[in-house]
Amino acid sequence: MDTLGGWLSEIRFFYMRQLAFPLSPHGQALWHWLMWRANTVYWQFPLRLSVPEIAGGTKMSQAMVKRARAELVKGGFILHEAFGGNKPAGYWILSCIKPGAVMQPHAKVKGKQSSEGSGAKVLEMRR
Repeated sequence: MDTLGGWLSEIRFFYMRQLAFPLSPHGQALWHWLMWRANTVYWQFPLRLSVPEIAGGTKMSQAMVKRARAELVKGGFILHEAFGGNKPAGYWILSCIKPGAVMQPHAKVKGKQSSEGSGAKVLEMRR
């Protein structure tokens, strides 16, 4: 993720995708909150978050968080994996610029990238 261009471009493309895949206001709020959380941990995925933590951060009920999460997964905006028990779930934010690609940080070291290989990894959508 570029320090500025990637973040702002993703937000711009998020709203452009709203024309084809409109989200509820709760889905939009959850996506923005997950983007903020990803930025605070320097885009290291998976984000390990519990439903009560998300509910507190977004000021939504836990049931609403689960509905918004299901909406984002169905629309191809995020991937979600439950790890079972009381363990926090894992979240990956998918790029709105390159749908299906997980967002990753770009290394600041000259000549090296944080992800080895060919840039962003593309994950198969789970249905």
